[in-house]
Amino acid sequence: MTRITEDAIDSINHRIQHMDEDQIGKVWDEFAKEQPALVGYVLGESRELKVADAREDVAYILTIILLSFRELQQHIPAVTEEEFEKSFNAEFEEMEEVFHDGFDETDAMEIMDSFCQPELLQFVAAIIYNEGDDESSNFTEEEAGLFIVIFKTVIALLHEKTGPQVRYIDPRKQ
Repeated sequence: MTRITEDAIDSINHRIQHMDEDQIGKVWDEFAKEQPALVGYVLGESRELKVADAREDVAYILTIILLSFRELQQHIPAVTEEEFEKSFNAEFEEMEEVFHDGFDETDAMEIMDSFCQPELLQFVAAIIYNEGDDESSNFTEEEAGLFIVIFKTVIALLHEKTGPQVRYIDPRKQ
């Protein structure tokens, strides 16, 4: 599986910054048709966020993630609600176990570095925690933790869906 690099993320970000409202709307219509369970879950959860800018951050992050995977593979099999829920619950339990005594930056870096798409997860964390800006995050600590788990789940599932596709080759037809 190809890793999504920081350069690829920057390139996609650059493209997004130069899209007009109609182009963004078209991309989102495609996302909603291609990955309805993912888009529905993430945007549904974002409605609970207290700050409007946090909701915008969620939409922006999801756009970068979906476009990044679309660069790898045009037609990604849809993630089902069941797949998402199962994966999210497992991811949530794992994160609770790792951080049950509080946040530890060393543990967090270890998780990111060993993740299937570390640069994409680092991008997500940087946006959520507003790294590099003088302003504070648009997310409360609880919201930030939840959305890290949500996006980690989204990335892992899309990574899995864009993995090598197993095809049966009928030897009789060769």
